[in-house]
Amino acid sequence: MKKCKWFLWPLLASSVFLIRCGNDSAGSPLLQGRIAVDSLESLQIAYSLSGDVLEMAYEEITPAEDGSFSFDIELPEKTLDADIYVDNAIFGVHLEQGKTAVVEITRDDSGVVGIAFSGDNADLSRVYNACTRAFDIMKYFSPDPAEAKSPDEYRALLDSEYARLKQEIATLDEGAERTCYERLSRGKYEWSHLRILMDQAFDEGKKFNEYPEYTTILEKVDPNDPLNIRTGLVFSWIGYRQKTPVAEPGEDATDYTLESIDIVEREITDPAVRRSLANYIGYSFFTIGGGSGDVKRIWERFSVLAQPWPELIARYEPAMKSVAATARGSEIPYDPVLTDPEGRTCRLSDLRGRFTYIDIWATWCGPCCKEIPHLEKVAEHFKGNDKVLIISISTDENRDKWLRKIEQDKPAWPQYILNGEEAERFLSGWGIGGIPRFIMLNTDGTIFSADALRPSDERILETIEAQL
Repeated sequence: MKKCKWFLWPLLASSVFLIRCGNDSAGSPLLQGRIAVDSLESLQIAYSLSGDVLEMAYEEITPAEDGSFSFDIELPEKTLDADIYVDNAIFGVHLEQGKTAVVEITRDDSGVVGIAFSGDNADLSRVYNACTRAFDIMKYFSPDPAEAKSPDEYRALLDSEYARLKQEIATLDEGAERTCYERLSRGKYEWSHLRILMDQAFDEGKKFNEYPEYTTILEKVDPNDPLNIRTGLVFSWIGYRQKTPVAEPGEDATDYTLESIDIVEREITDPAVRRSLANYIGYSFFTIGGGSGDVKRIWERFSVLAQPWPELIARYEPAMKSVAATARGSEIPYDPVLTDPEGRTCRLSDLRGRFTYIDIWATWCGPCCKEIPHLEKVAEHFKGNDKVLIISISTDENRDKWLRKIEQDKPAWPQYILNGEEAERFLSGWGIGGIPRFIMLNTDGTIFSADALRPSDERILETIEAQL
């Protein structure tokens, strides 16, 4: 289990939120736990000290030989709601400075991982865990289309999970904590509805605003309520407010990005929301979006918007330089070592000589897997054409999982994986902060597009053919 650098929606689907409620005290470690299972692949704590879902930290936890572990950091606020990732399961825990939450990780006879709470604030941990479990995005999405449910089935499941969550929240005494979780859960429920709708729109080839519930939900959002950073609704809201059509991968995003900045400057007064949306805009253009557009003009406007937060300027300046370095016609910024399923290696530059379409993906990335059937059609269209090369490059850390996936899918185009630090060097050098990402290289190995059209885009075939 690893953190998911998916396209924008999965990052916003994170259930790591700051909850500013509780009493102050000092001394004890935040979390103590025990692993009561025979084997474990991974244990991580995920949290966001700022409350911004784009600023999550992930810390690997190594239990002692007896299965015990602990976690402690200094909190900028009195309390923090964080996530515990155990293999492929996700749980929530409520932490408070000066108090100690206690958890036990178990596994039942059927192999399902569970969690039990004791220690301080066990009731709040149980509620937040129920919230985390209810809105785990993987309940409402399957990377395997054959296993996916219909949108109506996902909505019914979401309603059922939310009903159970409300019952759990009702066990808390009346007060700030209960109100806080009621508001948080309502916002996450509405965002999850939008999330299901986004997938439906993608599958049906429609725009979000063609669905009445899209407008109904977002019309009610208060963009200056800091809680809506944590629910993810403010990020959907700014897209809703846009008049400029969203730029597709590979398209010029200048107007869309500048309008986003205009909206924040004009309508957002809360400092926390303003900072979070500035971060969102920087991430969307310079990292996720690949920076297709007038980089200089956008950087000038972004620098003014983010001026109160120098850390945001420092964060995106390297990405801005990477975008400039991957402009059309540029030499590739980093030439990685690629490894094929048989363990043979080559450099990306060794493959030059044909117009090359590159798929950057991972097995854990849902949107990546959704593109595979479309990529299969592109590969079939150009089969036998010696002027075109299509390859997939995995960023998986788990090589065995990658091998199992390609053995299952049996793709008819070359497959490679980036080993260890090569993935980080490649992603950093190319300014890639999220996948899927598609790249097009000219026959001489220079960049045609560092953020190319997806295989699912109806223009993909004519775009490639125009370069032959």
